[in-house]
Amino acid sequence: MMNNDHSSQQNTKALVLYKEQQAKVSVVEMYAQMILDEMEFKQKVKQLQADIDESLDSRDEARFMKLTEEYNALVR
Repeated sequence: MMNNDHSSQQNTKALVLYKEQQAKVSVVEMYAQMILDEMEFKQKVKQLQADIDESLDSRDEARFMKLTEEYNALVR
């Protein structure tokens, strides 16, 4: 009986350690996704700014209005 209790305790400890490790992996994955999302956001803002500048240079008012609306919705 004693051996069975010891085995059960070991299994419980192993399960707790596994769950802690999985939680750490989940947090790391979440942070990685946040970093990727931030990079994608910054790239989109940068591209919109360049496109807005280009629309101003070419005096394309319709394109300028569309792009600035998109830009404003993104950065709010």
